[in-house]
Amino acid sequence: MAKSKKKSANEPQIAAKKTVKSTVSKRKQINEQVPSEQLLFGRENYKFMLIGIGLIALGMILMMGGGMPSDDIWDESIIYSPVRTVISPILILAGLALQFVAIFRKA
Repeated sequence: MAKSKKKSANEPQIAAKKTVKSTVSKRKQINEQVPSEQLLFGRENYKFMLIGIGLIALGMILMMGGGMPSDDIWDESIIYSPVRTVISPILILAGLALQFVAIFRKA
């Protein structure tokens, strides 16, 4: 009689261990079913995207430029400087081109 009580006391523990193992194995099966190649972009694509966003932001910041030294003075050399009119649009276009490359490049 004592042996039957010990077995009945151990049975719930054994059942609990089996359910834990079965849920862990089910999780592993679910994780194994989803291949990692289903991601749309690879690590290199995201690097190109971040660099492109940085170029676009840098171009926008350079296009803003600095303010006028005085509100009463109109200085065309500051407003129409080569940095604002040439370099910053080139940086913005380069950033957009890099975004295009990052999107269409195979991972």
